[in-house]
Order: sequence, then C-alpha cells, then structure tokens
Amino acid sequence: MTFKWNRNTTHKDLHGMLQALAGEYDLKECMENANLIFEETPQQDLLQVTRRTEETFVIRYGRKDLVGRGIAMVLANQECSEVIPFTAFGVLLDCTRGNVYTVEAFQRYVRRLSLLGYNQIYLYVKDAYELEDEPYFGYMRGAYSKAEIRAMDEYAKLFHIEMRGAIQTLGHVEPSLRWPAYAEISDTPDVMMVDHEKTYALIGKMLKFWSEALSSRKIHLGMDETQSLGRGRYLTLHGYENPFDLYTRHLDKVCSMCSGMGLEPIIWHDMLFHYGLEKKDDKFAVAEKSRKVVPAGTQLAYWNYYSRNAVDYENALNLCRDFNGSAPIMASGIWTWVRTWTDFEQSFATIRPCLEACKKSSIKEIIFTLWGDDGAYCDFDSAFAGLAWAADVSFNGTENGDRTARLFEAVFGTSYTLQLICGNLTYTYKDKDEKPVKILPGPVLWDDPLMAIVFNQFPAYKRGLLETLLTGYKNILSTLEEHRFDQNAGHLNYAWNVANVLIQKLELRQRLLIAYAKRDYNTLELINERYIPEVLDAIDGLLEAFRVQWKRNFKSFGMELMQIRLGGLSERYRELGRTLDELVHGQIDSIGELEVMIKPGLFIPHQ
Repeated sequence: MTFKWNRNTTHKDLHGMLQALAGEYDLKECMENANLIFEETPQQDLLQVTRRTEETFVIRYGRKDLVGRGIAMVLANQECSEVIPFTAFGVLLDCTRGNVYTVEAFQRYVRRLSLLGYNQIYLYVKDAYELEDEPYFGYMRGAYSKAEIRAMDEYAKLFHIEMRGAIQTLGHVEPSLRWPAYAEISDTPDVMMVDHEKTYALIGKMLKFWSEALSSRKIHLGMDETQSLGRGRYLTLHGYENPFDLYTRHLDKVCSMCSGMGLEPIIWHDMLFHYGLEKKDDKFAVAEKSRKVVPAGTQLAYWNYYSRNAVDYENALNLCRDFNGSAPIMASGIWTWVRTWTDFEQSFATIRPCLEACKKSSIKEIIFTLWGDDGAYCDFDSAFAGLAWAADVSFNGTENGDRTARLFEAVFGTSYTLQLICGNLTYTYKDKDEKPVKILPGPVLWDDPLMAIVFNQFPAYKRGLLETLLTGYKNILSTLEEHRFDQNAGHLNYAWNVANVLIQKLELRQRLLIAYAKRDYNTLELINERYIPEVLDAIDGLLEAFRVQWKRNFKSFGMELMQIRLGGLSERYRELGRTLDELVHGQIDSIGELEVMIKPGLFIPHQ
C-alpha cells in the first residue's frame, strides 16, 4: 500500500525526510486525498499513531524527531500511543577498528535509525578524520574529509537527528602515536603527553575540524581508560606526579579550548571514578578533592555494558552528579564487539536494568554503543534488531516481541526472529553460581587446526560442550538455508557462512583426534583428501560473505584484518594436510601438537 502525504498540510520541516524515505518506502507526495496525516501536539514527549479509516493514518507528534518512528508504525500497520522518556535517544557508531562507514551507508543508517525512533548519532573516530598539515593523522585509516562529515550532518538534519563527533584527546590515541611523527607528544603508547605545547596544538586542530564540520556544538572528548597517564615518558622527563592532578589539569585545558570555539564538551566517567572515588563504610563516594572538578558546561557520560543489576546503574549515575552537579548521559551497549553477530542475550540482559535505573534517576539522555573491538568483524546490520528492541522497550516500558517484530520487518523487510536466532552464534550458559559464561564464535573460528588451543579448553567449561555447540550451529545453518539470499536479508549469508565454518572445523578436529589416537591411517587419509578441502571451501565462502557485508557499509580500509586472519587459517589447514600426508606415508612417526592432546586427562584419553 502507498501512503500519500500532502505538502500543503505537512510541516515544511518534514518534507526533506519524507522525500528521502520515498526512495525506499511506499511514500508519495500528493496534492489531495492524502492518507498519511501529520498533526503537531504541544506534549513534547508524545507520539500517537491512530487509524482514521481503513487506509488513513494520523501521526500526532510532540517533537519532529519522533515522526520517523510514527511512519514506521504506519508501515507496520500498527497504532501506538508512546510517551518518550528520553529527550536524547542516540547511537554511537564506532569507526576506529578499520570500520569507517561510507557516506552512503551512513545515510542508510540514518533512515533506519529515524524509523526506529533515534534522534542522535555519535560518530566515534579516534583519528579517522583528516587534519590540516597532519599527513600521519588517520594515515591508511579511511579518514573522513570535512566535506564527507558535512554531507553526513546535512543528511541527518533532514531527519531531525543530531550528529555529534566523538574523538579522543588524551588516551586511546594509539593509532596516531604509533608513528614517529607523534613521538614527541607520546607519554605511553596510547596516552598523549600532558602539558606539552605540541599536544595542545594537535588537539586544537581536532577541535577546529569538528567545530567547522558539524552544526552541533556538543563534542565528546573521550578521555577514558588512561590508567598509564604520567607513567611513561612524562615520568622520565618530569618525575612522578599524581595522575589525578595531571588528568584534571589536562581536562581544564582542553575544556577551555572547547569554550573558546563555542563547543560544549562531554567526557567519559571512568577515569574520574578511578581517581576520584573513595570507599566509606563499604560504599563508594566522591572524595572531597574530586567534587566539582569537572569544568562548568562539561557533561559526563557514564558507560556500563556489563551490569545486570539496576542498583549498580543507579548508584553510579548518582555518583556522576557529584562531579559536576548535573545529570550524566547514560551509555549502554548493543553487543557487537568481539562477536560475529550481535549478542542479544548480553544486550537485553544489561539494557533492561539500565533503563529501569534511568527512569528512577530521571536520566533524559541515553546512547547505545556499537563497538568494534578486535577487528570489527561483526555484521553491524545485525545490531538493528537490538536497537529496535531497545527503542520499543524504552518508549513503551514493557517488552512485546510481536510489536517489535512487526515494526522491524516493516522497516528492514526481513525477519526479526532470524536476527535473534543468529545471535546464538555466541553460546551462553550459566555456571554453578548462575553467572553467564560466553563461548564466543571468533576464537573458535580462527582456532589453529593443529594446536587448537581454544578447542582444547572445552572440557574446562562444561560437559558435552562440543556436542552442544555443534547442535546450535547446525540449527542456525538449517534455519537460514532458505533465507540467506532473500532480497532484504543478504547479510544473513554471513551468519550462515560463519556457522558453516564452525561446524566444519569442529567436526574435523573431533575426527582428527580420534583417528590419530588410534593411528587410523585410512581415516587420516580421508581427512586429508576430503574434510580439509571442505573446510578450505567453507573458509573461502566466509571470506566472500565477509567482503560483501564489509563493502556494504565500510570503506575498504580495515577489511584486510579479517582477510589476513582467515587467509592464515587456510594456510594452517594446508599445513595440517601436508603433515598428515607425511605421517600416512611414513615420513614422520608422530605429530607433536596432537601427541599433547592424547595424553590422559586431556580431550581424548588413551584408547
């Protein structure tokens, strides 16, 4: 069904968004007989979608950034009445592990995020942007030009989404500090030298870039995880100084620079907690020396991607207020890092208590981070299912899988349930203390076929883990078989190929150990002639699927990391084949790596 909107009766600030969406969804401009009606309401936090007739919907909105979600509800043939508890509801896109979004992919993300109900995007870049007269800043990292950032910002504004830069101005700057050009401003390999004139000259260029590239005056300065501050070259040159004093002096300096450019800084909370908390009566409190140390106009962002207890979030959010007297931004996580697919169990189990705490603590700003640690090999499009769920729970206060699925499928044209099933590539079980234990697909994926260090640890986790993993991976494989090339679900092919390689690897390893322990040369020869080639074919299929999903979203920089890993894995399987051939033909009488594994007490006992 096509939904028609009338330019004359629709607020002009919505025209650009509606025209941009029309290229992908069944929306059309008309002069009369509109069946999609937009009405403003003075209640800023309200979104209502009602059916006026069988084919006519009315979207009532308090803020223009809510209209996108209203349209998605219409596309899903759903009515709603939602009171939005957050004024700022955002996503952080990590572009620092090689995965630098193309402008086109970013614009596609903007459309989808708008339809889910998001109104902020943080672009986390470390050094992935160009600075004048700094050729080694962002070198070979797919660095954004100012023109690219401006184009992204202008597109986001069509959807009433605020785009913010998220950079690093103290720690986490290892991509730049690796180069001799920045040796002089290096304290430790990932922390800049405080008090150095050239440090602030470089930071000045960073701030100038974002001040000119973005319309938003908010900028995230990072400044997290600087535990080595003052312990490297600074210590050698200047002697020991309390890291808290170094940190706050640097913070004052950089925030003052922001003020001079009309920028409003944000920093992560963790180093203030690290340096500035003290324990009293088994409870943490902000030390007197630390109160109000955050410069006026600087906002804290509290990150926590791990806790499954609402009280943990409440306590920390209240502590944040003591540093600068104002409410912090909450940063939760859609778990895309160190995963091949979004880990929905971890995401949902941590977001639920986080949202509960935000409500109790009157937090009005929240962001969901999509980190890419360890090479950004996750299919980041899988995160949309998590983002759809988070928005639905946030705006309705309760979970409703059918409601989320209908909206998701209207926006993305593919199955919400299949996304969740692929999340089982990360296997989760409870230990004896009822704590979740994760078996991540990545380490299993590139586990060496001869040494098999990850595989060899399975008995230490739980009985029957190998069989459980194989059953789970095979379920994913069979479930995706008929859907992986659906028109709007091509990214499911990546999950299918991951599962396929995992199955092939584990089954080959199992056969190999049993056959080697028995010196079953017929089976060892079969492994060499049949099963190793099958694994190599599976790896080739995964390499191609990975390349497709990478090129769908990112610039080419960074793709080499996964290609090198999987290419190296292929060569190790070829080496296994050569070694088995030597054993079968009597050129060697044992394989050292396998001898280790047939000792009593390890995976395969003497037989």
